Amino acid sequence: MTQLTDRNLVDAHLSGDPQAFESLVSRHGPSVLGYLTKMTHNRDRAEDIFQDTFRRVHEKADQFRGESLRPWIFKIASNAAVNEYRKEKRTAAVSLSQSTSCEDGHNCPTLENTLAADTDSPDDQLAQQDQRKQVRESLLKLPEKQRSALILSYYQKMTYKEIAEAMDCSVSSVKTHLFRALKKLATILPNPAVEGLE
Repeated sequence: MTQLTDRNLVDAHLSGDPQAFESLVSRHGPSVLGYLTKMTHNRDRAEDIFQDTFRRVHEKADQFRGESLRPWIFKIASNAAVNEYRKEKRTAAVSLSQSTSCEDGHNCPTLENTLAADTDSPDDQLAQQDQRKQVRESLLKLPEKQRSALILSYYQKMTYKEIAEAMDCSVSSVKTHLFRALKKLATILPNPAVEGLE
């Protein structure tokens, strides 16, 4: 049986098929939740934004015009995350030291552990833990658009064009956000490990 495209599933959803929307959530939900968890560094907040994102996808499905739903969903998720961040910033300070647990019970991946090699030495493991904490804290210090572009690029493996669609900006703006994010991380991190990303 041929797998249905996003467009097929959206059309089926708009025709009243409840399984179609469930299939869309199953297909795109894990990567959206991963993105939101990295953006917020708080699993509960990420799940709330995730629910809001897919509520909006459900309500606005008739506005989807493309074939691939991924950039469109990430645009909605990015806007929801930024709105939540701004709302929270107005009411409380962001905790930079809070670690986030994922479903598997381990700390969620950070930019650093996508770059770090596995080591067996306890000293090396402690150093990596410290580096992961520094990267988590540094990512939260980036402006929203830079952080979003970096996470979409390095974690979600989206192309510049997909990131531009998700962030509702031009490809050149995406490149600028990524360049500035990497440059800022290099100044924030005591031992920057971002040189290989440029």
